[in-house]
Amino acid sequence: MATTNDDSRDNYDVFVSYASADRDVVAPFIELLKLNGLKVWFYDQDMHGGPALKKQIADAIKQSTHTIACLTDEYVRRPWTTFELRNSSHRDPAGDTARTILVRFKPMTLAVPDDVKHLTVSDLTDQRNYDRTFQRITKLIKRPMPVEPDNLAELCEAPFQSAEPDVTLFQIRRANEALSKFLYRREIGELPSNATLDLIIGQLIVSGKLPGEIVAALATMQSLGNFAVRDEIDGFAVTRSSLVTALAAWRELTAWTFPELKAPDVLAEVFDRLPRTAAGRRIPDTDYLITDGPVSRNSHGPLHPGHDTVHDRPVSINLVGVAADRDDAFFAEVERFRRLSDMNIVSPIDAGTVVVDGERQCLFLVLPVVDGVSGQAITEYHDGSLPPRAAYELCLGMARALCTFHAAEPPIFHGDLRPANVIVGTFGTVRVLCIGSEPDAAEGRLNSFLFASPEQRAGAPLTAKSDVAALRLVLHYLLTGEYLAVDGETSGLAADPGGVLDKLAGCATAPRACAILEAACLRLPATPNLASVNRAYRKQQGIVTQGAAPAVDQGLVLVGSYPVDARQAWPLGEGLVLVWESGTDTLVILDDTDVVWRDTGSIAVRRVDIGRGRIAVGGWDGTVRYFADGALVASGKLDGAIGDLRLIGDDVVAGSWKHGLSRFSDDGTQEELLEVKAGVHRIAVADNGERFAVADLAGGLSIYAGRRRVSDMPGIAMAADVAYAGSRLVILTDDALTSLRVDGAIGVPEPKPGGMRLVPGSSPGECTLLVASGPPRSVEVWRVDEADRHACIAAFPPGVEVLATVGDHHLTSAVDGGCGYWRRDAERMRWPDAVAGAISVDGRWIAVCRPGKVELYQDIE
Repeated sequence: MATTNDDSRDNYDVFVSYASADRDVVAPFIELLKLNGLKVWFYDQDMHGGPALKKQIADAIKQSTHTIACLTDEYVRRPWTTFELRNSSHRDPAGDTARTILVRFKPMTLAVPDDVKHLTVSDLTDQRNYDRTFQRITKLIKRPMPVEPDNLAELCEAPFQSAEPDVTLFQIRRANEALSKFLYRREIGELPSNATLDLIIGQLIVSGKLPGEIVAALATMQSLGNFAVRDEIDGFAVTRSSLVTALAAWRELTAWTFPELKAPDVLAEVFDRLPRTAAGRRIPDTDYLITDGPVSRNSHGPLHPGHDTVHDRPVSINLVGVAADRDDAFFAEVERFRRLSDMNIVSPIDAGTVVVDGERQCLFLVLPVVDGVSGQAITEYHDGSLPPRAAYELCLGMARALCTFHAAEPPIFHGDLRPANVIVGTFGTVRVLCIGSEPDAAEGRLNSFLFASPEQRAGAPLTAKSDVAALRLVLHYLLTGEYLAVDGETSGLAADPGGVLDKLAGCATAPRACAILEAACLRLPATPNLASVNRAYRKQQGIVTQGAAPAVDQGLVLVGSYPVDARQAWPLGEGLVLVWESGTDTLVILDDTDVVWRDTGSIAVRRVDIGRGRIAVGGWDGTVRYFADGALVASGKLDGAIGDLRLIGDDVVAGSWKHGLSRFSDDGTQEELLEVKAGVHRIAVADNGERFAVADLAGGLSIYAGRRRVSDMPGIAMAADVAYAGSRLVILTDDALTSLRVDGAIGVPEPKPGGMRLVPGSSPGECTLLVASGPPRSVEVWRVDEADRHACIAAFPPGVEVLATVGDHHLTSAVDGGCGYWRRDAERMRWPDAVAGAISVDGRWIAVCRPGKVELYQDIE
């Protein structure tokens, strides 16, 4: 191609816009552009006498295919460079054709100009990544289009026209030769004399001019096309199925080369044909609505937000482009995936056929609401690759999902692991979509092929080892932005400081892969991690977390908003919240927009106790988690569901329905106490923090002092609930209150119809009783003290239920939905869309779960 001062061409590939003060750092970049065969307009060499300066610059920008803006603080300050940048950006304001390419040459303290701040900035300030970033910049530069052979478009379409596999294979080879020569002239220059097809393709692959997926498509399609002209044809079964990958590669290659030849999006057309309703587009003869356009795309097709009208819940709906003869196999695979339940897996809810006007259009897959973005989107945003820890964390989530797949009976092998099929949640959660492993001849999955193990590419049955091998290919792509060749070298790769790629090469099981990735994460600094990369992506996309707000109403202040769907959340103090995530059923501690801690597994929460800066959580499976000062300090598991658990001093006492009783200390130890043979129903702790009572499921009562059981009274009363008021144990039965004094004396039962539950009081020497009366049903809150005096402190209107109560502070729910916060005798704040909430032990902090977010409020009155 022409050099900078070759005037044989009137147009330029690149206009370089820079500040004269930055000439020393820009000049070497210019020389590299010229060495890559680009014609560059550069002020020092191309300015000449004659027309006015501004006109020369404006004409040069107009005659250049691209403008490279060399960003520095000096560049942003200069009026001339502002003039040049605006001239270029106004020709392509949205940046659709990469008309303006932003490149940072020096660290900056000033912001990128508003006109172009939406464009991606390539960073050349890091010398370690200079060559790699330079290659990405040159890939954005379009070369002059060579003259197209008259029959090239016809050749490109021919492989899709034939029904005979042998003929299709020959047509691939013939079309590949013509297209490869065309690409060589367009991307590199004139063809060398006597160049073979393998040499042409080899030069294209190593030139750095083609995107990674196009390089892979070219190499894949060429290697299969060679069977048409070599003696290897007898060793290769040429069938419609065996040509799926070659045709997918060819479709990818021709669509990139000639966008006008890109096949129409059939599934987008299906969406447009669905009947409209006021709430969205209905899938005919089903209970599902698609409420908006696609939010992402996976192996099956577009993923849309939707609504299940029967259960009145939001869902995600995947339109699936599979051939009609594979319907039964697809539905059978969906049934297998529906059995899975794991925090790292998005299991399907339902599936069916889309039929419009009596004609089958495609299939659909119903998934839980997918809160997050694909791993592919985050990787592409982060300049094509992820920081090591972020990449390791993403693959660790995938490996954990594989553990569940492979442990199923019979084992399930995913077969389609790739970044597009992984969802990264707001705070770095990783969830793998249940996609299915059958290649689809109708759609073609080139990307799936590129992340498949060599055995899977050869058509061998899927195994646990093939899934782990695919995981390694995904990790290489996340770390480097490039696809790993079958015989590719990974040793000593700078992007893989943990040497994980080499370790995974000899790994055959998902648990072993988890161990390797966990160890690699621990050896790296805490940030940048997957959560921080995801936050940067969300910010760039305009998904900004709401921060603190001024007083909302009568002393109630919003101090934090956390973008996460939650089943429940509890204030943990100092701006922290403990969240029970929807979808993953995982406990997470959040601080503003960061993850302070995340559990390693899901939990079905049954009982919770809240103290000052401390929370204890018990699950249906016997899991216990104890948090203090914003961290997990103890965890364990009892046999059977947690009957109850209570904070006692600096410890937690937890009991199960299957007899177990344990004490967990804040140093992480778990001590087993004397078992409760009838199973633990309720636990109450006295004010001094060392005496506690256990009511069992058979009506018995046991008293403990410290770690010793000092009294055992079987059959004393079938307690619905128990709580201490000072030294006196208050016992709620079905219709009465009674009590047990320290000396063992039992009080006279006092009728208390409608008594619902007892909770610890907000002050020493008292407890709180909730009573329902009516009809119409209404709830009252009573204070019971050590002297057995009862006083009603709050009464709520009919239809209002009390979720939590601490002294004069109450959190309520209403029959028509939502939650309310009451202080003394008045409702101070209402959230009509809230689904859950909790109050701190002092009544001053309120956590509220609303659709898509958890909010933390402080009562400062």
